[in-house]
Amino acid sequence: MKRNRAAILATSALLTLACTPATQAPTPKPLPNPESIKPSDVSPTLIAPVVQLTPRQGLVKLVDSLISQPKFRSAEFGVLIVNPQKADTIFSHNAGKLLLPASNMKIVTSAVALKELGPDYTYHTAFAARGTVRDSVLNGDLVVIGRGDPSISDTLRGSAINVMFGFADSLRAHGISRITGSLVSGGNAFPDSVLGESWGWDDLGEYYGAPTDELFFNEGMAPTFPKVGGGLDSLFSGPSHDPDRNFLNALSLGLTRRGLTVGGVAPKSLDPLPAVDTLFVFSSLPLRAILPAFLKPSQNQIGEILMKTIGLERGGAGLADSALKIYRRHLLEWGVQADGFVLRDGSGLSPHDLLTPETIVRVLDVMQRDPNFDVYYNAMPVAGVDGTIRNRMKGTPAQGNMHAKTGTLQHAISLSGYVTAANGQRLIFSILCNNFTTESSEVKAVGNAIGVALASYTGQ
Repeated sequence: MKRNRAAILATSALLTLACTPATQAPTPKPLPNPESIKPSDVSPTLIAPVVQLTPRQGLVKLVDSLISQPKFRSAEFGVLIVNPQKADTIFSHNAGKLLLPASNMKIVTSAVALKELGPDYTYHTAFAARGTVRDSVLNGDLVVIGRGDPSISDTLRGSAINVMFGFADSLRAHGISRITGSLVSGGNAFPDSVLGESWGWDDLGEYYGAPTDELFFNEGMAPTFPKVGGGLDSLFSGPSHDPDRNFLNALSLGLTRRGLTVGGVAPKSLDPLPAVDTLFVFSSLPLRAILPAFLKPSQNQIGEILMKTIGLERGGAGLADSALKIYRRHLLEWGVQADGFVLRDGSGLSPHDLLTPETIVRVLDVMQRDPNFDVYYNAMPVAGVDGTIRNRMKGTPAQGNMHAKTGTLQHAISLSGYVTAANGQRLIFSILCNNFTTESSEVKAVGNAIGVALASYTGQ
């Protein structure tokens, strides 16, 4: 801050007076008009130096001050900000520390899924007859053989039950209006547990903790018959604990509402099914359409399905372990340190997942150079626009600019992604915070402030 010129001259006069012998009576002089003082009139030895911070120094000072606030004394932050175009680390704090990433785990799952499956990958669900069809009657069972299609949902289809109506129409087109037997789940594409590893009991009754299997309906939400006059908008209730039966219950509802008669819904059997005749095959939306429904709302079940699909298609079995071996291989090939990750599920709901900010930034950097980067980038939440950061950083340079994935667990908050700085260069950042005792909103405010600072950054 520049000092008042009049005050400086007054100080100079006092210093002169103090150095004058007591026997000499100084001749008082009136102070000049402050407006007439020129910089050359002021002795430089009396002016405190002004420290001008560079944009980088200012950013570093800001981030340091945010994460070192006394209220975060017991919290552990890991922060890494890089300019990948210049291979330049702008800020690093605990960047090599393993921390609970929460849903930042989805950054890894979506990256590996794009690499292994490709943006046009589709799921296929087969409908087959186990019995004979005569006079519009299937004398036997309708077998549904799934491979994990997560796209039969209100989010992706507008109405999940309408898809079931479509299946009824397809059966009619194949000459079937009555099924004497049951609706049966065929195959066992995902023989693993329907739950992610170490998911908490208190999560299992919540929508975000719904189990998954090769048949999956409306993000795990159970269909119920509407009350009289309730209409189709009141069909759904809470999460189902049996994904396959949940799908078949929804299918039964869809068929009967279309006038088809169904004998019932059979419990899932792991025994091999006798030979069946395929009637038709239903194809999912492509992965490029599924990823936004995964990343923007942070949908856990899609993460688990993608993980097991990677294992099924590329690892020989639809198991978490088969998939996570592929995850590890990719991470090491991408230059991630072997001690920079601990992987347990595909969604980040497991409290045993661990990632470092370095690992997350490395994945984001690799994907930035991938031919399918646009699919990846556009599937992420956008600050002030959509997804889990639609209400954050509104009215700032980060709005409509930052593409980033959030993560939230009881003692873990994360925000990692991309932001284009004011200088036009895209920066990559990862902010992980564990073990905080403040309100989660205060940790999120740190991420918001850093995000806005990055969007406003003018340094090189």
